[in-house]
Amino acid sequence: MNDKRRKMMTAVTVTASVALLATACSGKNAAESPAAGTASQTTTASATASASAQPPKAATLNIMLWGDKPNQFDQIVSEFERQTKDTLNVKLNVTFTPQADYVNKLKLKLAAGEHVDIAFDAPWMNMNTFISQDIYTNLDPYFNNDQYPGLKTAFGEKILTNNKFTGADGQLHTYGVPLGQYLGDLGVVYYRKDLADKYGMSGINSIEELQTYYDNVLKNDKNVIPLSIKNDGTYGANGVIESNKEMPNLPELGVWPLLLGPNITAQLYIKDNKVTDVTMTGDKLSGIANFPAPLNVKDYTTFETVREWHDKGYIEKEPIIRKDARGTFTSGKAASMIEGLSNFSTLNTELKAVVPNAQLGVFLFQENVRNKMEHNPQLLSNFRYWNFLCVPKTSENADRAIAFINWIFENRANHDLFELGIEGKNWEAVGEDKFTYPAGIDLNQNYNFAGYLLTNNPNYIRLPAEVPDELVQYYRYEADENAYVKSALTGFVFNQEPVKNELANPDIANVWTDQLSYMLGMVANPTEGLIKLQQKWEKNARMQADIEKIKAEVKSQAQAFLDAQPAGQ
Repeated sequence: MNDKRRKMMTAVTVTASVALLATACSGKNAAESPAAGTASQTTTASATASASAQPPKAATLNIMLWGDKPNQFDQIVSEFERQTKDTLNVKLNVTFTPQADYVNKLKLKLAAGEHVDIAFDAPWMNMNTFISQDIYTNLDPYFNNDQYPGLKTAFGEKILTNNKFTGADGQLHTYGVPLGQYLGDLGVVYYRKDLADKYGMSGINSIEELQTYYDNVLKNDKNVIPLSIKNDGTYGANGVIESNKEMPNLPELGVWPLLLGPNITAQLYIKDNKVTDVTMTGDKLSGIANFPAPLNVKDYTTFETVREWHDKGYIEKEPIIRKDARGTFTSGKAASMIEGLSNFSTLNTELKAVVPNAQLGVFLFQENVRNKMEHNPQLLSNFRYWNFLCVPKTSENADRAIAFINWIFENRANHDLFELGIEGKNWEAVGEDKFTYPAGIDLNQNYNFAGYLLTNNPNYIRLPAEVPDELVQYYRYEADENAYVKSALTGFVFNQEPVKNELANPDIANVWTDQLSYMLGMVANPTEGLIKLQQKWEKNARMQADIEKIKAEVKSQAQAFLDAQPAGQ
């Protein structure tokens, strides 16, 4: 999805591309060329950017992406090569590898020193390891560089600063082009607006109206589940209920969450740049005693309300056996479900495929979000993206590789080609920020590219035409960095190695599992049951010993990180 107008490449863009490539024919990595971006290079570039300038020597870029090759991808590549023959003059040799094999295949190729110019990678894959082994190129010279206007426009200082990694030299550098559109995804309740209309409701704009809607479903459509929730505890009623309580402002209190592993989270209390206390999943009650109120006591009221919803019939009796909450909703068997706003288009298509007359409604259940609050304390971010394009040091075409990525982000037309395909054939523009598909097109055979692999950027978001106009502002909101509060731990990456054995204690991971039936509303008298669970965890001597070691390591590493930050940052 990309917010971009279709337009021809301007003369300025063309000459910029010629200029940067005319000076890049040596094929050396920019990180190895101290003069990158200097006045002498700029002068040379300006001299070559003339009507008589010759395109650089032809080159082939070897690119590795994960997943399956999209339909018609070769046609998109051919169109790109046609458009850029007189400027970039590169051929693209793109290898798609199934997700199950990609991580190992990339590792083997780079270990063998094979020629790879661009590799899709991420911290949750090989990226951290490869950076520590000095396998990836330092891309610092390419950013904030007028010779690469696409990169300069698409990647602001905040995004670049917060997406650096510590290199083999111990310093922070840019080792990948960050790919992402949103810094988070807004949780929403998707509901059947056609049913709400039938009940005489104009829409749902508050949690009270949501409950009225559920009451109407129970009264008028007895075979329909009011709320279908996932059986793993994510996107459940607890999130909706919690967001409509008076919630503590964590940033103001100085309390910051830190994910340590799947379903294992730490909370750090930072005061005057000092890590005062740390608590985490499965910790004793004494672990929160010194946290600021109201975080110094356990609050079970949300679990009580979830149980009330269960008893009223809003949630089915045993949601833990529900394997496909989404399919239950899109098949018309449920009146609502909870997911991220970014899934609107897909859900709308799936719902209408089964229930053609259905209308998909959206309830943004957090009031601060509905009001588009800037620096929303409930939206914390470290301003880091999950996916990156990296240039291995084995590449002989690092400059050409970055020039290709720069081209993608130079304007909306370039960007649309790879993300949506050929305009008029694969898609059609709708206004400034939407798109649709040509009439009669077979979507199963159409070009469908996963933008997170190559093109995602907050400056280039184009939404499907079926997204209602009133929701467009909220897509823009979740893409706006000003909507988020920057975490005090931005840039901090916890090194698990010193406590990897303690984190592997299955009892810690099972704390989430122990609470699951309570999150789903399946247990009567939840407060009483959760107090007993807390007592069980506290009696587990080995688990508590491991937790204390993990907390101490988190505190030590986080404090070292804070001490190393420049004053006032």
